[in-house]
Amino acid sequence: MTRRICEGAFFLLPVETGQYGVGLIARAPRRGGILLGYFFGPRRTSQPDLAWLESRNAAQAVFVGRFRDKALFRGDWPVLHVMPAFERAQWPIPPFHRFDGSITISPGATLITDWRVEYGDDNLVTPVSERPASGAELRFRDDVAYDPSSLCREVGSVLVAAVPSADDNLWR
Repeated sequence: MTRRICEGAFFLLPVETGQYGVGLIARAPRRGGILLGYFFGPRRTSQPDLAWLESRNAAQAVFVGRFRDKALFRGDWPVLHVMPAFERAQWPIPPFHRFDGSITISPGATLITDWRVEYGDDNLVTPVSERPASGAELRFRDDVAYDPSSLCREVGSVLVAAVPSADDNLWR
């Protein structure tokens, strides 16, 4: 196993004792300490084989989110493989939803509390665009940069909801 932290790197994310999800680093900006990851199920008790990793695509992810890189750099989450021909265009940065809890008045709109937030390829800390969210955009993933333990819990809960048992043959 390598410890190379770069775009296209697959890693194991502990979601329960002895069970793991698989993550892919889709963006690793040089500055900021925040990465973008795509996460795949099912929960696993062992690492997947190379053919499975290389057959993953963005549509198969059950969770996409920003997260802090500390656990990867400490080696807490083992890096399994680096995709040899990673292409950013195949792994887009989705827009996110932010509920700010306050009331903002903007020209042409009143009482805005929900925002559509977009990040650029090389900065996952400061948004490149924020605008009032429309109805459908309220279902976007929340704009959160997860710390390692909260990312494990969030991905784990998504995987448990999708398939109750680990390594389930019913996985999509």
